[in-house]
Amino acid sequence: MNQDTARRIGLIAGGGQFPLLFAEGARQAGYSVVAVGFDGETDLRVADHVDRFHLIKLGQLNKLIQAFKKAGVTRAAMAGAINKTKLYARIRPDWRAFKLLGKLHNKKDDFLLRALAQELESEGILIEPSTLFLPTLLAPEGILTRRRLNAKEKRDVAFGWDMAKAVGHLDIGQCLVVKDQAVLAVEGIDGTDATILRGGRLCREGAVVVKVSKPIQDLRFDVPAVGLQTIETMKEVKARVLVIEAGKTLLFDRERVIREADRAGITVVAVRDPQEGSKEKPEKARVEPPPSSRLGEMRAVAQPIALAPPLPDALRVAVIGVGYLGKFHAEKVARLPEADLVAVVDTNPQQAQSIAERFQCRALEDYRELLGKVDAVSIATPTPSHFDIARDFLEAGVHVLVEKPVTRSLEEAQELVRLADERGLIFQVGHLERFNPAFRAVEPHVTNPLFLEAHRLALFNERSLEVDVILDLMIHDIDIALHLVQSPIAGISASGVPVLTSLPDIANVRIEFQNGAVANLTASRISLKNLRRLRLFQENRYLVCDYANRRAFSFRTEEPPDDSGYPEISTEELDVVDYDALEQEIAAFLQAVRSRSRPVVDGRQAMMALKVALDISQQINDRIRKAWESMPPRGR
Repeated sequence: MNQDTARRIGLIAGGGQFPLLFAEGARQAGYSVVAVGFDGETDLRVADHVDRFHLIKLGQLNKLIQAFKKAGVTRAAMAGAINKTKLYARIRPDWRAFKLLGKLHNKKDDFLLRALAQELESEGILIEPSTLFLPTLLAPEGILTRRRLNAKEKRDVAFGWDMAKAVGHLDIGQCLVVKDQAVLAVEGIDGTDATILRGGRLCREGAVVVKVSKPIQDLRFDVPAVGLQTIETMKEVKARVLVIEAGKTLLFDRERVIREADRAGITVVAVRDPQEGSKEKPEKARVEPPPSSRLGEMRAVAQPIALAPPLPDALRVAVIGVGYLGKFHAEKVARLPEADLVAVVDTNPQQAQSIAERFQCRALEDYRELLGKVDAVSIATPTPSHFDIARDFLEAGVHVLVEKPVTRSLEEAQELVRLADERGLIFQVGHLERFNPAFRAVEPHVTNPLFLEAHRLALFNERSLEVDVILDLMIHDIDIALHLVQSPIAGISASGVPVLTSLPDIANVRIEFQNGAVANLTASRISLKNLRRLRLFQENRYLVCDYANRRAFSFRTEEPPDDSGYPEISTEELDVVDYDALEQEIAAFLQAVRSRSRPVVDGRQAMMALKVALDISQQINDRIRKAWESMPPRGR
């Protein structure tokens, strides 16, 4: 074999963009390309990207082989799809193809392609993987979009994966559509898009599309593929999740696919086959993925942070304070195309430099260097510094997002609200639970809550010890209660004690509102477990919001009562659209700045939550002081 022949490769070019990409990749790798395309299937632009191009009709197998042999091709790859619905209507096999088809005991995809590969190899033409020059087209493992999977979708992913692999054993197709652990559609000869449309139209919305390689699939020449058209088809039927197989699925136009999926609220998740490398027979389909299954661990898969290039009109944004929480603020700002992260600021120069290098921006120690140079800031410093930093930026005409609690005192909060109003600036406060996916699922069903019960328990953590448990944790639930009840407070009864610090570490409060509603709130930062849950009771309905596990439930009475006279109770797990709450919070802030609209949690709402929190703290501290004073000297 001479050197020219060794650097020559054949291309059997089907439809779509894959043959174009393969040809370009081969040429960049220093190969000459001899391509054979099919009339009515192959994009004729392939001819401009190869050294020789032959156009034949479907079924002309001998012409295909002779074209390669005359060119001295000893290695070839198959790239691109053939419309299967046309095979029966348009194919006119030559004598060689007719003989080949006659030898096959069935005409399934895998048998056909393997037989074609064997026929070529019998003529000394080795079939290479179609991804030979394009390994980066294969989907990486993990959740590739902003939106995450909720609990129901995780169950559907596990169920759909097992079903798709089981169907794959029959060599029927690579794609199926599921919802609520029921199969809605299985791919036939009509292809992936038609399968998505059939399945998606059988449910109102929220279908899960699963596309995997078949267990018997030869990935040299038959690799599952998705692209922009897949997302467009899913949008048409409001499908919500696309599951593909990591390392075994071609993901064309990856950046555009992810961007369009994000815009449509679609999750794209690439899963590594849990059975990969195992010779054991696959288990039967499971309703819940086992703890060790990759399907159940998708949230934990580490993904490289995708930095979105800023839009031409992106807001210049800086993050002030990049400690534990601030580094996440910087990450979210860097991911959003509506923002241009120009700088991060921290009194620890090493920390600032580390974060700046990670997100390709400036590192500063003094936030005042940014005055007049940014449009908006996110402040994630300790609470005592909130007022001074926010005031300086507001006075400089900069929009401000500040972490909760807004300030240490009511007077400081009032001054920041006054400044923002006076200068027409957006002043948002980071009450993150307003953006929690579980709360957003529950909120539309809340009408007139009569009783609210919240438990917020956390393991002891050395962060945020400059404030008590009310300002640290309970303030989230105070804000939620005020937001939902929308009535003046009639009375507060609170108790709490310091345990591991000098400030109250555990507290319980009963808030009575003038409309008769009651909120019972408990917060602890010395618990043995983490728990963040809200229960709401209103006429004919009981709602549960599990913030931590991002699940939401509704229990309601149905009319009329059954024959026994007792009300019939219906239960429903609400759909939770599982986005990154912090990213949503920051995106909402940027949108409020752009549209000059009221933010989700503005300064006045945060100020009211702070006032209630401070009243509770004062009441608890007074009780602690009186109890201390009433103790005999020896017991103090």
